[in-house]
Amino acid sequence: MRITDLTGLIEEGMWSYGPPLPKVSIRKSISPKGVTNYSITLGSITGTYLETAAHRFKNGPSLDEVPIKRLITKAVVIKLRAKRPLEHINLQELSPFGPKVRKGDALIISTSWDRMWYKDNFVSESPHFSREAMDWVLERGVSILGGDIPCYDDPRESEGLVKKLFMKGVLILAPLINVRRIKKDRVKLVALTPRVKDTCAFPCRAIAIED
Repeated sequence: MRITDLTGLIEEGMWSYGPPLPKVSIRKSISPKGVTNYSITLGSITGTYLETAAHRFKNGPSLDEVPIKRLITKAVVIKLRAKRPLEHINLQELSPFGPKVRKGDALIISTSWDRMWYKDNFVSESPHFSREAMDWVLERGVSILGGDIPCYDDPRESEGLVKKLFMKGVLILAPLINVRRIKKDRVKLVALTPRVKDTCAFPCRAIAIED
């Protein structure tokens, strides 16, 4: 069994989506009895996170309402060529993989953008889906869309592609790291968050398991 950790590191000074989300703050304290504790402040979409339709729709499910079996599932891995800043993920490069994706699968897409995790332009110049590519994803009937990019829509404008995902009940898992290290094109995906009531998103620990 081979396990790949797909989870980015959360730390002070890391990238963020900007206000109104808070910057990451990690404060260590030691009690008079010598017990170490930490006070941690972060936004719900910090680091690698899982997100539901409640991000855009009032009646969407919160994370604590998502069945655990949806978060331990089969996934198809698609490795695209390394993307340049603000480049589209297009239909032509996804369509050859259509036969591999079964309804209900999670889909994990690598663009190698995780190499920019510590760069200032990680969010502002993120590669993103074209409308046609997103329609292709939706037609496959996937349960989770994961990627190593922080923005599925063009970060310069709101195209509404994420909203289309949520309308179909698809969960978002992003941004991932290390997808290029996965050897097989079908794996077991585990993406678990704490059970926090009434939240639309939260950082998670995501791993790929190859038997």
